[in-house]
Amino acid sequence: MPINSILPLMSLVIMCFLLSSTFWIQLHDEEKTIVISTDPPISTQHDDPSFTIPPKMFDTITDENGNVREYVKEDYYINYLEVQRTQHQEMLTNLIELADEIVANNNVYSVTLKKKKDLPPSKDPHDYMSLSRYFWPNPDKPNGLPYVRIDGIENPEINTIQDYTLMRNLFKEIGNLGAAYFFTNNDTYVEKAIYRIDEWFINEKTRMNPNLNYAGFRRGDKIGRRTGVLDIRPVFKMLQSIPLMRSSPKWDFAVERNLRQWFSEYYFWLKTSPIGQKAKTEGKNNHGTHYDAQITFILSFLGRDEEARAYSKQALMNRINIGILPTGQQPYETKRMLSWHYSIFNIQALFLLAERADHYGFKESWNYVGKDGQTLQKSVDYILSYALKDGEGWPFQNIGDFEINDFVKVLELSYVIWGDRKYLKALSSLRPKAKLEQIQKGLVFEDNYLCVWSLMTNRLLWSCIE
Repeated sequence: MPINSILPLMSLVIMCFLLSSTFWIQLHDEEKTIVISTDPPISTQHDDPSFTIPPKMFDTITDENGNVREYVKEDYYINYLEVQRTQHQEMLTNLIELADEIVANNNVYSVTLKKKKDLPPSKDPHDYMSLSRYFWPNPDKPNGLPYVRIDGIENPEINTIQDYTLMRNLFKEIGNLGAAYFFTNNDTYVEKAIYRIDEWFINEKTRMNPNLNYAGFRRGDKIGRRTGVLDIRPVFKMLQSIPLMRSSPKWDFAVERNLRQWFSEYYFWLKTSPIGQKAKTEGKNNHGTHYDAQITFILSFLGRDEEARAYSKQALMNRINIGILPTGQQPYETKRMLSWHYSIFNIQALFLLAERADHYGFKESWNYVGKDGQTLQKSVDYILSYALKDGEGWPFQNIGDFEINDFVKVLELSYVIWGDRKYLKALSSLRPKAKLEQIQKGLVFEDNYLCVWSLMTNRLLWSCIE
């Protein structure tokens, strides 16, 4: 294993062990084997008496100044190393397999693949196009136009145009390639990332024009909608992976300069176009929060750090004041038909904003208190109180399920950020439910190891939020 994949492992703090397993692990010295015990741990005194930890896990020592310090006993530290090494190796194996699949994928990623009937009103195949998720044919019109909104009910027609899926895949794949290169120094991953960036943003035959004029398009209109700005939301995955690849001799700085030019033009469109302005001023819910996060990450990538510093701080404070009540409820999300999903979705955007504000030196980013006592942590705790009861008592209309997989990841981040052990207690019961939830959907439950590692080492969330 390359040395740079081992050294970061040692930077994780001991409590990451508690995040990685729902069992308590004990080492039997005489057998030199790991035995997993499903017995509940015996209570021991700690900050939260309602949550127990194994006895004798910690010892204390008094230094020469009379300060009592707590440290982990050797047996448990050995277990910690065992678990961390196993998780690290498993993460690397999965990441490398995924990166190899991405390298082997020779499909074209381009907005120009649209069929002629699916071209936007501009008739320019280089213009990005996607259909609005919750709009359906109007039953009162012979031709069904213009489409009408049925909130929370997704129209499968959105899948007939591939631009949305291809762009989302692009961002995620480049993010994975960057992470894989960071841990392996395999230049093949960088070459593939450069190829994809050139294909989507630069090559004259396949590039996307730097606008979202026809994103979130409603059949019957002539232009897209402000909600379409969310289509480019996961761009942070790509932008935060680029610095991981710059040390490679295969990194192409000319391609990066052209990419910066593309995002400079897109940023201008975002700030000046009617659609972009509406996304900023009319989006009081998650639309506006994700807009702000997108702006901040683009400014960071463009090297406009002073603007990013000011914007991330002000946007975070505004969104907490506007979008969260003193109780932690998010009123603009809870009025939606998918109120549970969008409450979590907005928290993810707030986390991205808080990370950027933290990165730029806003010391209160994670603990900012709004004018009426609102905080980001209260919004997490509000959902947590219902997640522990499988959504029972949720006082808002919700036509979807009370899925918790994304929220479990939020809880893991919440413990790392705030250190409140109630999140560990909640994870002990919610993580198994999240695993079962994913299995029942035919998906593979993925440990959040890479995310926790990145948050603890460089405070970035590039691998944490989908």
